[in-house]
Amino acid sequence: MPSSLLQTLRVILAAGVLTWLVAGCGEEHTDTVEDKSRAQAPRIVVSIAPLAMLAREVAGPDSNIHTLISSGDPHQYAPRVADRAAMERASLLVWMGPAVESVMARQMALLPEEKQLTLLNAEGYELEGADQGDPHLWLRPRNAARMAAHIANRLAALDPIHTDDYRQRARDFSRAMANLQKVQDRALWGYKDVPVVTTHLAYSQFFGPAGIKAESLSGSDNHQHGARTMLDQGRNGTGGNGDREGNRGCLFGEVPANDRDRQTAAHLGLGYRALDPLGRNLPEDAGYRQLMEKLLSDARQCLGQIVDRSIPESQAR
Repeated sequence: MPSSLLQTLRVILAAGVLTWLVAGCGEEHTDTVEDKSRAQAPRIVVSIAPLAMLAREVAGPDSNIHTLISSGDPHQYAPRVADRAAMERASLLVWMGPAVESVMARQMALLPEEKQLTLLNAEGYELEGADQGDPHLWLRPRNAARMAAHIANRLAALDPIHTDDYRQRARDFSRAMANLQKVQDRALWGYKDVPVVTTHLAYSQFFGPAGIKAESLSGSDNHQHGARTMLDQGRNGTGGNGDREGNRGCLFGEVPANDRDRQTAAHLGLGYRALDPLGRNLPEDAGYRQLMEKLLSDARQCLGQIVDRSIPESQAR
């Protein structure tokens, strides 16, 4: 082989090897950066599904979020061994507080306060129209927006590089929730004068902004007195449906529906519907808007059956 041709082949081969090495180094660098980014992303652990929905709104759809309570009563939930390990590894622990996750509070007391975000202790919530003792703040969209802002601030402190992203998502969510609150309130406003009873103190943040006073079968003495009065009226026939078809109000419990609540509703002369404030029956990837839209739709399933008593009985027949 002529030396000139051999030299040319050597140059081509060397160029190919160099190109392969450069490409390989570039891919390795890219993978390293992505792996490093994932490793540095805050590990978020939340107590209940609605808080996971809010955290995703702020941290983004690909964020690292672990939900502790996927079923059962948050008041009675005690962390398992795997859950405790996740809590200890977390960059940020988001929970409501002892008023919601009462048993879990014992484990939280063992963890550093600086890695916790106790949302019931945060500020800026709207409470007008709601019972002061109702801790289910996420059921009012504007309060959910405030909770998302608190999460964004904590994530910004943990991950300063993405501060603008967290806060921009929180602002976008806040604007969307202001609109959702208006839609929800308009949909419920027409029922503000009808009896609404709940099985426990859970829905005043949902109904209150629309002017609906929800009486609870458990909770404060005032609530229990109001519910007992309704119960007595239902038993005596003074508050029942009379000759008209339909309900005079609604009793709302939580999923799953059960016969005990149905019987209570019948005694009260009310319709009955089980609501899903924790999103247990929603898809795993459901967002906060889906949670609230489903809650409103289910509530109106019962409220829509209420007789309009502003119409004279002679015209209603």
